[in-house]
Amino acid sequence: MFIKKAALCIILSLFLSFSLLSQCGTDPVSGTVTIAAANQITNSYFPGTGNPGIGTFSITVGAIDGRGSATTISAGDLILIIQIQGADINATNTDAYGDGVSGGNANGYLSTNLYAGAYEYNTVTSFAASVITFTYPLANSYYTQNFSGANSIRRFQVIRVPRYYNFTINAASSVTAPAWNGATGGVVALDAANTFTNNGSVNVTALGFRGGGGKQFSGATAGNTNGVSAIVNTDYRWNSPLITTANTVGAAKGEGIAGTPVYVLPQNAVTTTTNAVEGYINGSFGRGAAANGGGGGSDGDIATNAENAGGAGGGNGGSGGRGGNSWSTNLAVGGEPGALFSNTSINRVVMGGGGGSGTANNSTVTNEYQSSGGCGGGIILLRAKLYAGNGSFVADGGAAPGVIGVGGTTNTDAAGGGGAGGTIIAITRTSGVTGLALITASAKGGKGGDMTNYFSHGPGGGGGGGIIYSNGSFASTSVIAGVNGLTRTGSAGGPIDNIYGAAAGTPGVVTLLASAPVLRNYTNGSSPCGVLPIKLQNFYGVAKSGTTTLFWQVEKALDFNSFEVEYSTDGTSFNYIGKVDYSSNKALYNFLHSQQNAPVIYYRLKMFNDNGSYTYSDVIKIRTTTDMAAVVLFPNPARIKTTLQFPGDATSTATLNIFDQTGKKVAVNTIMIHNGNNFISLDCSKFAAGGYLIKITNKNGAVLVSQKLVVAAE
Repeated sequence: MFIKKAALCIILSLFLSFSLLSQCGTDPVSGTVTIAAANQITNSYFPGTGNPGIGTFSITVGAIDGRGSATTISAGDLILIIQIQGADINATNTDAYGDGVSGGNANGYLSTNLYAGAYEYNTVTSFAASVITFTYPLANSYYTQNFSGANSIRRFQVIRVPRYYNFTINAASSVTAPAWNGATGGVVALDAANTFTNNGSVNVTALGFRGGGGKQFSGATAGNTNGVSAIVNTDYRWNSPLITTANTVGAAKGEGIAGTPVYVLPQNAVTTTTNAVEGYINGSFGRGAAANGGGGGSDGDIATNAENAGGAGGGNGGSGGRGGNSWSTNLAVGGEPGALFSNTSINRVVMGGGGGSGTANNSTVTNEYQSSGGCGGGIILLRAKLYAGNGSFVADGGAAPGVIGVGGTTNTDAAGGGGAGGTIIAITRTSGVTGLALITASAKGGKGGDMTNYFSHGPGGGGGGGIIYSNGSFASTSVIAGVNGLTRTGSAGGPIDNIYGAAAGTPGVVTLLASAPVLRNYTNGSSPCGVLPIKLQNFYGVAKSGTTTLFWQVEKALDFNSFEVEYSTDGTSFNYIGKVDYSSNKALYNFLHSQQNAPVIYYRLKMFNDNGSYTYSDVIKIRTTTDMAAVVLFPNPARIKTTLQFPGDATSTATLNIFDQTGKKVAVNTIMIHNGNNFISLDCSKFAAGGYLIKITNKNGAVLVSQKLVVAAE
């Protein structure tokens, strides 16, 4: 028996392994970088400018953020491009505020012009005169837009991602980011070619969207307006005194994907920041919640601003909680809950929304900040070959400051809402063992502010829980919602046990991925750097009796829809020949094609995501001029079992040997082969992960089959 040379040309198997990720730039091959102090910042941050479109090869950026690493961008660097803000809202003064849906909560965002959360990786070709040129075309479009009366804020940033071989964070040490400031910050992105050992922490707690800033006002004056008529305590939005000086009533909404209010409070600050623009269409004051930012309190008494209502919690994986009721009148005019981000996926992530502020009339310029909302958690994006250590990844929302003191003190104002938990993605380069088993992950919602200086003033709502993605199990995860604040019951010295209309947020979401997602950045198979929600493990074909049978295998996919099969007789012009729908319960696919009397046919797969974007597989070449079957090992890589298919031209015995990478024989069997196609099932469950060589020889020692096998890690 022998295998004709022609048979070797019939099949081309494409084992699309994670070695393609090296095309995201050159990985280090040795060395260890160790973090041995707290609050170290390893990323460099640049504000994006302009509106670079999908398919372009360059982006213009502003000056480097001096709060981050001073290392600038150079050729060969890995960069992350991420859209932080970009969402439209319904800005009407009704309960359809936010998502445009009447009834229920007045919060959320519209599906049109939703850009926030899109991200991708790329490698740098050059950086000069503020222009970054990169290797692969953009997978997404990115947008910058300043606020105007009719235009919401849109912001993206570019982050240099340092690449390490081994990366270690010592105990009591940590990596963090500068807080989001409206242009840059709030994100940690790390990449390790080998082992990421975390005995400390990666922590972006309260570094995301900022809480609405607390401000003291004494009540609206003549000429106040919600844009149509005088302000009433049931209104959902109105302009701040920055735009309409008579509107000295109410409280600021929290920051989120749809904009930035005129007043914000950065985490740990004790002075409210005043921005130069209103930041939300039709106003940044009032109880309506713009997207995932919590609503501000709408005071119960517009004339005095003295019936103080609490701010709401921000949202992300879960929604925020409602702000507490107004003093004395007990009206339910606290902030509306910041909405959960329902479009989240492995391809789209956002920061936690900031909490809305409570209304204030008794405070001073030195303590008005106590009515502010808490900041949302930031974003952590991690990739390594393997994780180790017993540290933590933390993206919790921040607690609102609260109006805290001994009962009866002078500052008797409402509190703000808690910030929502942020987002954590921790993935490995290949599926199998991840090393996350002793590491904890937390993206909890922040606590709503207490009001302990008096009784029956609005506490703040709790922040919603965040988002955690990984392809391995952590020691523990937490995306619990932030609890609401409390106020005193009955008197200035009463117990602090009254929720007074305030509500906790809702929990976030933890997603355990079935496999490691492949990082790519564009809708073609030749640019593996950003995010692609499917991994094509292999793709091959067999020609026999005028028909080509195509086979392919995928790992479980995310947000994936279907395959279109295309063929060509010249390798250039391809034609559609059929469609195969994706099923989450199916890993193996096949497709039959009657040949077109051509000696060689080229095939490729056009793979569609749920959102309509697509990527092409590599092209395989099938020679059709012989009916001799091919040598096929499937699946390959394998973990438990694989099947070897090969042709025979006589019935006889043969010897099957398996050798490891050192040449050591690890298995031997005598087999019977037959004329025609032969199938042999191989148990590889006892083999260590790595490469092997399968050889079949006849009784004279002639090699009949020589086939490589890859055993995957568990």
